[in-house]
Amino acid sequence: MDPFTQGVLGAAFSQSFAKKNKMPMACVAGIAGGMAPDLDIFINSTTDTLLYIEFHRHFTHSLWFIPFGSFIVAITLWLLFRKRWDFKNLYFFSALGYSTHALLDACTSYGTRLFWPISNARVSWDTVSVIDPIPSFALLIFVILSFRKKSATLARIGMACLIGYLSLGFLQNSRVTESIEQLAATRGHKIERIKLNPTLGNLIVWRSTYQYEGEYYVDAVIARPFSALEIIIGSSVAAVDPESIFPELDNDSLQRSDIRRFNYFSQGYLFMLDDNIIADLRYSAEPHKIKPIWGIVVDPENPEEHAIYTNFSLPGGRALGATWAMIVGDYPKEESMAP
Repeated sequence: MDPFTQGVLGAAFSQSFAKKNKMPMACVAGIAGGMAPDLDIFINSTTDTLLYIEFHRHFTHSLWFIPFGSFIVAITLWLLFRKRWDFKNLYFFSALGYSTHALLDACTSYGTRLFWPISNARVSWDTVSVIDPIPSFALLIFVILSFRKKSATLARIGMACLIGYLSLGFLQNSRVTESIEQLAATRGHKIERIKLNPTLGNLIVWRSTYQYEGEYYVDAVIARPFSALEIIIGSSVAAVDPESIFPELDNDSLQRSDIRRFNYFSQGYLFMLDDNIIADLRYSAEPHKIKPIWGIVVDPENPEEHAIYTNFSLPGGRALGATWAMIVGDYPKEESMAP
């Protein structure tokens, strides 16, 4: 999730184990530890634009890296505050904060190498958006109260609220999955695989992408609590095989390798946006639309030059407007149906 939420969560978890006299240290070390794994964003290259997305949520986000990442955070803080705080406790609270980061990221749809180097699988539980202010600011309130009152109990209450929200995400995911399975059955489809994304800032509107016989089908689902679900019918697009697309590219060419790298990042949800653009279907500015927010530009005439990673649009006002319209029911009714 966003660095703000990661820092707040790291602080809350560290404060949950702190005595009154250790509360300032726990808060600072927890924030630093909670945010530190995202320093991998500085791994990039001007000639290989895929390097950034390849190493974001990579080794720094592995559960196996927690002891090493925590040590780096703790030694940095100790050099700054060694006259006030001891290294042993700094390491303890830094480790608590650091340990929360990858698990929270795994709750999103982006994909996190949680078990690297034992496994390269991108873990994504699809239960919360990459940005959701509801749990973030609720948790912040308890972090501030915990700090001011020097109370670990208040921090634990904040953690319980966050866990409850994430649990609601799992429940909503299950409801949406069931509705899409029913929709697919009415279409005569047997779902081969499915990807569900809660949209920006909420657990009500979801983006669904499933595959059937070489096609991806994209729809939006409105899952209001205690109400029947509604589906906004989207559209379909042909799936891309990273090994056969652009047959003129050799199997060992640099651009073929880049297509495979982008396919791995996109968890296999690739489609052709244009003659030479391969895009990631998991995300779009609008929940039920095909238009992506990022992809790669392939140049088969220069197979030994890197493909170019590019953003097409950012999920700003239009995305929020479309999502809000679905939440409040202000969308064309002819596009919707009950599952």
